[in-house]
Amino acid sequence: MNANRSIKATFELKGKRIIIRPLKRDDIDKRLRWGRYRDPLYAHYNLQEMTKAQKRQWYSKKKKDANLIYLAIDSIRGRLLGFLSLYEIKQPEKTARIGIYLRSEYTNKRYGTEAIKTLLTYYFESLKFRELRLDVAAHNLRAIRCYRKCGFEYVKTFLRKHDPRSKIDIFGNARFKTVRKYFKREGDNILVRFEEMRLTRKMWRKL
Repeated sequence: MNANRSIKATFELKGKRIIIRPLKRDDIDKRLRWGRYRDPLYAHYNLQEMTKAQKRQWYSKKKKDANLIYLAIDSIRGRLLGFLSLYEIKQPEKTARIGIYLRSEYTNKRYGTEAIKTLLTYYFESLKFRELRLDVAAHNLRAIRCYRKCGFEYVKTFLRKHDPRSKIDIFGNARFKTVRKYFKREGDNILVRFEEMRLTRKMWRKL
């Protein structure tokens, strides 16, 4: 537990175009000023307005969870581009899971790939962790390509309940025809196909 907290206090890395740094209190204000994701499949990333109390709660939850390291991704000029997280951290086993998302206008510009690769060097070499895993929606082909470029390999496919914040008619709206194969109807629920991927230190060193 204490080791996780010390990582949070000192975790700052620099890439060619980005800086990965600890979360700050005003990051939620910057996040709320982002443009909205227009693709309905990713509408759950759009935040609603928050009260001061809700902002404090958001920040406190991210900072106090000993099994979570929540990091901001800035441009070299200090513009908030997105967030990275290490969660389900297991110190004895030296494993964790990773999550990342970027503001909509910075997707598809290799910022995600650079941020992950920058983090991997620190994760495997400095922290001496053994393995890193992630879950990605199977229809998010752009993200899967990014993870493969970083060295992650497919482990398994599983189903997860569709995010209730995404008010989309997958099976009724013709615009979603090409992605329906990644969804399944089960009673009143819609399930989404996810892929689990992993990268070990040994695999990373061979890249």
